[in-house]
Amino acid sequence: MVKKNFIFCILSLSIFIVIVFHFSDVNAAPFRFKFGSTSVRSGLYANTVAMAGIINKAYPGDIIVTVVETGGYVENLERLRRGTIHAGPASTGAGAASYLGILDWKDKPDKNLRTLWGGYFTPIHLVASKKSGIKRVEDFEGRTFAMNPGTTSGWHMEYFMQAIGIKPNYKLMGLGASPDAMKAGVVDGWFKAGFKDAAILDIEAAMEITIVPVTKELMEKAEKVQPGLHRSMTIPAGLFKAVTQDQLSYAYVISDFVRKDVPDDVVYKIVKAIWENRAAMVAPLATLKEGKFDDMVGNAIKFGLKVPFHAGAVKFYREIGQNIPPELIPPEVK
Repeated sequence: MVKKNFIFCILSLSIFIVIVFHFSDVNAAPFRFKFGSTSVRSGLYANTVAMAGIINKAYPGDIIVTVVETGGYVENLERLRRGTIHAGPASTGAGAASYLGILDWKDKPDKNLRTLWGGYFTPIHLVASKKSGIKRVEDFEGRTFAMNPGTTSGWHMEYFMQAIGIKPNYKLMGLGASPDAMKAGVVDGWFKAGFKDAAILDIEAAMEITIVPVTKELMEKAEKVQPGLHRSMTIPAGLFKAVTQDQLSYAYVISDFVRKDVPDDVVYKIVKAIWENRAAMVAPLATLKEGKFDDMVGNAIKFGLKVPFHAGAVKFYREIGQNIPPELIPPEVK
């Protein structure tokens, strides 16, 4: 009798445990994923919003992505270090500097930084008011120039000007204030990342501007001083009213970085959702379309990404037959 009661208790306990685990799994709280972006006035903000929409639609009640407005991409790298966001875009140059502990992060490497995908090439437009008479990069010497500290585009532009020996009269301000400063005549020039950027369109609707081209000679000079940091691309005539012919623009590669401690299954699902919807996502977004974002693994190799993929991303890419170079496999993946 005692033995029967003991067996009955064991069976009852086993059933209870199964039921508890079943319902705890069913009612598990969704993973709340904070995706850093940039200012809402930037055309690049729409890219992160599009990604968030795809992920939320793919995993309703499982993953909830919230887009966090930030001051820009260098700020995203700092937020990733501190754990206030789970992921966010930044240039691959700044991401590498943070991961390796060089330049602004000298001797402070962030080895918890990981990458989701290869990213995309995007221009940084140098904007000047028409009345300023600025037509060449060299003409920015001593002129009032809006500078957005904490942004990756600002980080790149400051290093670029430094490398070519140009010293504008920097006026520190936020991304949102810079277009207003241009329209009010407070500054002669500014810079803005993004293919057909909304902030530049806003300025151009109010005043005549010049989109100042870079030259191959200036880019070569900058690369000699700071190898691997400076890139260029051709923007087409008609991109803005001020662009009357194809011209060379400063450019950088933007990728999306993520913290190592985000669960592998969460990152796996995020990468899967974007991969499966990449064509539809890229089509209406000029920056992603022109930057070839949909080549998510190929771009990582082509652009020489220095920050390894997240383990969850590696798992997904391997499952679909993508060849991941050894340097992009993180140490936690065997």
